[in-house]
Amino acid sequence: MENTETEDETGWNCSVHPSVFFLLGTLVLSTCATGMLCAAIMTDHWEEVTWDKPTLDYLANSTVRLQWLLDNTVAKVTTNDLKSRTIAYLVPMHGGIWTLCVSLTDEEITLLGRVGFPSVQSCVNYLSGGIEGIRGYEPRTDWQHRMQNLSISCALVCLIVLGSAALVGAFGVFQHQISAVLVTGVMYLLAASFALFTLTIIHFKRLHSKPHFEDSGGAVDGVISPTGGRGVKELLPARVFTTSWSLDLGWGGVMLCVMTSVLWILLSKIMRFNPISSMINY
Repeated sequence: MENTETEDETGWNCSVHPSVFFLLGTLVLSTCATGMLCAAIMTDHWEEVTWDKPTLDYLANSTVRLQWLLDNTVAKVTTNDLKSRTIAYLVPMHGGIWTLCVSLTDEEITLLGRVGFPSVQSCVNYLSGGIEGIRGYEPRTDWQHRMQNLSISCALVCLIVLGSAALVGAFGVFQHQISAVLVTGVMYLLAASFALFTLTIIHFKRLHSKPHFEDSGGAVDGVISPTGGRGVKELLPARVFTTSWSLDLGWGGVMLCVMTSVLWILLSKIMRFNPISSMINY
């Protein structure tokens, strides 16, 4: 049988231990899992808020009038009396774990400003404070508020665990520390668990939420109003909440994190019998 090992002109052994390919595959999958999960958490397309035009036209009663703008993208709600006072603008929105953005370009917002659209920021942050009741942000005083805060906490913990796993994993590989490699596998599994909590909360938080109104009025998701959202309660059943691509990206990141965890644990078993140095110098 021929010898499968080859030597270069200098006489060095050019064969590669099979475990090295396992190590490279683990590092590549770890990079993909970390990048995908971080991208999902940091982007703001977890859910989208749109308005169903036929339902809106049906729900509009004798007290309000709808005027569609920007190719039926935005609805201007005005009172149906002689003064024709503007109540609100019904706009599409998209949101992430801690952000809520108007799904309009700056040019579209400028065009709407010519017909009385209030000056607003394109995105607001749930963590910044002081945004209730002014920019289409629904008061978070109920179950939905608690779930939103819990999802933010889980997402932050997930990011911290992913960063720590990268440091511990690098230390374990370069310093040949089997225990650190094993801990890295456990940390990736922990990151997947917290990401799973975040995904589940975002997916189901709308099922138990109801529009919250007080006599003083309050802003709601999808509504930009100088009056804080008063006068549009009857139109809210036309709101449509759908999940978007960031949520799908998050599910993919969770699955990759679980696979990465298994690879790191197997790598610790391999390193117990084949240290990294012997793999490279094989």
